[in-house]
Amino acid sequence: MSREIQIEQPRWLREFKRYLPLKNLFLLHGNVYDLFLYPTMYDGTYRWGYYPLRTLLHRFFSEQEYRAVVFYDSVDGLSFMSDDEQKNFESALRNTTTRASATGADSSAASNYNPEGSAQAPTSTEGRSRLNRMRDFEAALQRIRRALESSSVPLAVVIDHASRLVTSPKHLSSEERRQFINLLKCVQIAAMRGGGRNKNHVLVLVCDRLSDLPSWLYLYHPLAKPLQIDLPEEQERRYFFEINGEGFFVSENDTVGLPGDGAAHIQKAVDLTRGLSNYELECLRLVSTQEGIPLYKPKHLVERYKFGVVESAWDRLRQDEGRQKLSSAEKILSRRVKGQEAAVRAVVDIIKRAASGLSGIHHSASAHKPKGILFFAGPTGVGKTELAKALAELLFGDENACVRFDMSEYAQEHSDQRLLGAPPGYVGYEEGGQLTNKVKESPFSVLLFDEIEKAHPKLMDKFLQILEDGRMTDSKGETIYFSETVIIFTSNIGAYVDVPIGDGRTFVRRPNILPYSWYCTDCESYLVEEERPAGCRCGGKVLEQRETPYRLVKERILKALEEHFKQKLGRPEIYNRIGNNFVVFDYIRPPIIKQILEKMLENIRKELREKQSLELKLEEPVYGYLCDKASNNIQDGGRGIGNLVETALVNPLSRVVFDKQLEQTRLIIDKIIEKKMGEENIYELEWRKQ
Repeated sequence: MSREIQIEQPRWLREFKRYLPLKNLFLLHGNVYDLFLYPTMYDGTYRWGYYPLRTLLHRFFSEQEYRAVVFYDSVDGLSFMSDDEQKNFESALRNTTTRASATGADSSAASNYNPEGSAQAPTSTEGRSRLNRMRDFEAALQRIRRALESSSVPLAVVIDHASRLVTSPKHLSSEERRQFINLLKCVQIAAMRGGGRNKNHVLVLVCDRLSDLPSWLYLYHPLAKPLQIDLPEEQERRYFFEINGEGFFVSENDTVGLPGDGAAHIQKAVDLTRGLSNYELECLRLVSTQEGIPLYKPKHLVERYKFGVVESAWDRLRQDEGRQKLSSAEKILSRRVKGQEAAVRAVVDIIKRAASGLSGIHHSASAHKPKGILFFAGPTGVGKTELAKALAELLFGDENACVRFDMSEYAQEHSDQRLLGAPPGYVGYEEGGQLTNKVKESPFSVLLFDEIEKAHPKLMDKFLQILEDGRMTDSKGETIYFSETVIIFTSNIGAYVDVPIGDGRTFVRRPNILPYSWYCTDCESYLVEEERPAGCRCGGKVLEQRETPYRLVKERILKALEEHFKQKLGRPEIYNRIGNNFVVFDYIRPPIIKQILEKMLENIRKELREKQSLELKLEEPVYGYLCDKASNNIQDGGRGIGNLVETALVNPLSRVVFDKQLEQTRLIIDKIIEKKMGEENIYELEWRKQ
C-alpha cells in the first residue's frame, strides 16, 4: 500500500477542492462508508494509502491549512483528532465577539433548550432519548456557531451520520426544523466572517443519501454544494490490484503471483469488480489468502466472494458431462416443448453462447451482464413457461431453479417495493424484496417474469438497470448480482391487439394473428381475418383458408413488440437492450396436437397405475374425438388441450372410478359421448372392465 504511484484523485475530491474557496456548506453522500485512496507526505515523498472518510477529510483540510477540524456525531458529540486542534477551537470560542454569555448559548444551552411546540417533556423512553439527542446537537451547534464567528482561525466542521439526525426529511418535527435552521445560520455566519488568510469556514454534512436531508437545506442555496461519492472507477481498481498484487495468495508451485500476461489478469479482475467498493476489494484479498485462490483466477475469486460457491454451475457446463448435455440440448428441450423447433434453436444458441463465456463480449464490462436475456413472445398456451422450466432443469439440474414472477401482481406503481424491498421506515422493510431475496438465495437460476406487459411501466426502469449493469441495490443498500442468472420475459404482445371502438375510449382485445388465414392466389398474400373477407386488396376474389405460416406469425409479432416498446411505452432503449433475443413461438399445429395429447394421456395412465392400481386403455375413437375437438380450437394452444382432456375425459373418468370403486383392474374406454343439457355440454364414457 505504500508503493509510490501516479493516480488522479476521484472526481468528488477534485470538485471539493475546486469549490472550497467558493462554498461554505458541502453535502457528501453516496459511498461514504468506504475506504479511500489518498496521498500522504512521508519523508518528503507522497505515498498513497487507504483511509476511512473521516481520516481523509482531516488530512485534506489539514493540507488546506485549516487549523482546526471539528467532528460531530450524535454518539461522541464534538471530537478532535489532535489536542492542538481542540485548543484552536477553544481559542476561537474565547475570541468570539458574540453575546453568547448573554444568550446562554454555551454548553449550558443543552439544559436551557426548550424545543418549539413541546408543552412538556416526552414521557416515553424513545421520546426522551430523541429529545436528549436534539439537545446535544443544539448545544453543539451553539458552540460551533460561536466559534465560526471568530475570524482568527479557519474552521472545518464535519457533521457525520447526518442521515440519522431526522426521522423523515419530508415531515420534520418542530425540534428538527429548529436545528436545521440553526445549521443554516452557522453557514451564513461562516460566509460572512470567513476564517482569515483567504480561507472559508466550512461545514460538511456526511449522509447516506441526499434525500435523507430536507431538500430546502441545499436546493437553490448559493452557499451549498452537494457532492456524490461514487464507487471506485476503473483506474482506481486497477491500481488496487497493482499495489496489492503481492498480497494475494500465491501457491508453492507458482514462482510469481501473476503467471503469463500479468496485465491481462489484472484487467480481467478490474472488469469483474466493477461496482465493488475499495473495502470489498480488500475483502477479495482476504478471501484469496483464506481460500487459496490466486489473483490470476479472478472469476473464481469474485464468485467466491459474491456467491460463496466453490464451483460455478456454468463452469460445470463446460466440463465433459455438461458439454454432452448441451450438445443434445435441442432434443432434451423438444421432449417437453412440442412444435417449437425455431424457438428451441434460438434458445439453445443463446445458452451455448453463455456457457462458452461469450455472452455480451461485444459490450463493455460484459462480465456483469446476465448470462442470457430472452423475451418469449407468442400466443397463449404454446409452451413459453414450459420452455423456461425445461431450460432451468437443463442448466441447473432442477426445474425449481426457474423462479417465476407473475407480473400481473405488480401492476401498481409502488410494485417495485415488492420486488426490491420497501424503503427504510415502511412496512415490510425487514423482509426485503421478493426478487432480491430469491437471487441472494439462488444466484444460479432462471428468472421468469411472466406476462411482463401487465406490470407497471415504472418497473421497466428497474429491469433496464438489471439488463445493463447486471446488479441492483436493494432497499437495505445491499448489492444483488444477476451476472449468473438467465432472465426470461414472456408476453402475449403481438398475438393480440387492443382495438378502439365507439368513441375511442373503449378497447376490445382481438387477435393480431390467427392459426388460419385467407390466402389470395392472385397476389400470393395472407389476410388475417376470422371471417372470410369479400376480397383481397389486390382485387383478387379467390381466397383459400390455409395455415398461417410461421414466417408471418413472427413478422407480425416482432412488429407489434417494436411498436409497444418504442411508441406505447416510449422506451426504445429497453427494446434495443433486448436486441435479437426476442424469441417468437408458433401456434400449436395439427400434427403436434396428437403428440401433446398423447403426453397428457400417458400422465393420466401413470397416475391411475400408481394411485389406483388401474390399467387404463383408450380405444381409437377416444383419440379421434379428442384430436378433432382440439384441432377446432388451436388458438388456446396446449392449455386448451389440457382443459379439453380434463373436461371430456378426466371428469367423467373420475366419476366412474369413484362411483364403481374400481381398483386393481384393467379399464377400457371405448368412446366419449357428448350430450347437450340446456346450455351445457355433458360428457359420459362408454367403458368396460377386462
